[in-house]
Amino acid sequence: MEDVVSVFICRDGRDIGISMNEYEDEQRRFTDNVKVNRHKRTVIVNGEWVTKFVSEPEYLDGMHIREITISTRMSTGGDLDKLKHMLVMARQGRLAFKSTQA
Repeated sequence: MEDVVSVFICRDGRDIGISMNEYEDEQRRFTDNVKVNRHKRTVIVNGEWVTKFVSEPEYLDGMHIREITISTRMSTGGDLDKLKHMLVMARQGRLAFKSTQA
């Protein structure tokens, strides 16, 4: 079973790179403890808050999700069917997280 993560839904690989840079810069305003793993498409803040950047619904399978964020590029110029499918998959991960909290 995966750890609990936050998910950043992106349009494509290029959007992931841009979103990761923006997110990293934003988090560095609050703390210097920000680690970026571009290969795993992950940003870890303070050693515990994990955010994964995904562009395909398959990557969401089996995740326990704390928060869901949609990139501006995905929400304004992305494929709506893909976005809906990814939100359904992310919601399942969110529900799995909530069931472990109960």
